[in-house]
Amino acid sequence: MRNLFLTGASGCLGHYVLERLAQQRDPEFPERPAYHLYVLIRETSRLRLPLERLPAPITLVPGDLLRIREQAALLRQMDGLIHMAAAWGDPALAWAVNVTHTLELFQLLDPERCQQVIYFSTASLLNQDLEPLAIAGRAGTDYIRSKYEMLLRRQESGFWPERLLTLYPTLLFGGSPHHPYSHITAGLKDVLRWLDLIRFLRVDASFHFIHAADVAEMVAHWVAHPPGAGDWVLGNSPLSLDECVEQVCAYFKKRIYFRVPLPLALVRGLAFLFRVRLSEWDEYCLRQRHFVYPAISPETLGLRCRFPTLASLLDTYL
Repeated sequence: MRNLFLTGASGCLGHYVLERLAQQRDPEFPERPAYHLYVLIRETSRLRLPLERLPAPITLVPGDLLRIREQAALLRQMDGLIHMAAAWGDPALAWAVNVTHTLELFQLLDPERCQQVIYFSTASLLNQDLEPLAIAGRAGTDYIRSKYEMLLRRQESGFWPERLLTLYPTLLFGGSPHHPYSHITAGLKDVLRWLDLIRFLRVDASFHFIHAADVAEMVAHWVAHPPGAGDWVLGNSPLSLDECVEQVCAYFKKRIYFRVPLPLALVRGLAFLFRVRLSEWDEYCLRQRHFVYPAISPETLGLRCRFPTLASLLDTYL
């Protein structure tokens, strides 16, 4: 039985990954669980999963990434790490968690024993060729700037490039009574209140999305079959914003009689009118509009994808 250390398990993605790994069986002894899961958790009340019903041994490790050195002895017993914890909102905290103590976490592992590190970043800091965007490091949010810095410093981990798998999720959906809702899923109904207006606008933009359950399926596959190093953007096939609106309108049986292009100048004008200051990063996102990558999904790995289409998401969350 392999020892796996998980951070960020209290979040939306973390819940799905923890649940999926707990269900994995040992291939040589199918009656046994494959892993002993050690979960770093600051507030146990934030875990919604019924841990007593999950088939794997799960040890809750009280603490947080800012005090990760307290777990030095335990970390040297780990065979693998799935690092999902992140911070945002406070620039100092974001840098401490996403860079300083992330590197410290990696360096506390025993490189002779730990065979795999899976690290979650964000697709927002990459261009379409999977190269870091200089503007992300210069003008992105505190979260994106810190993730950019960490990407540039991966060689300090002691596991890059041979055993560090870096994953870049696109727009992440997820949530249920036993899983916290992702930020996008939680705000879905608020956006749909504007559907009667949005359906008559045409916007030249495109994006990927993926559900946390499908990310968890891929993580379970990679833990069972370590691919070594790699950089993978996680997402289903790209979807244009116009196609997205059309599919949502079809779902609610709302007709689209005409569509008016939404020019960039109008967006800037509305921002000025409502005294919203657009940052350099905001301007970049408005100009770029097409956030499309060579992304992969469970189907790429020969696995079943539970949420391959927008319709599958709408059926679940609306």
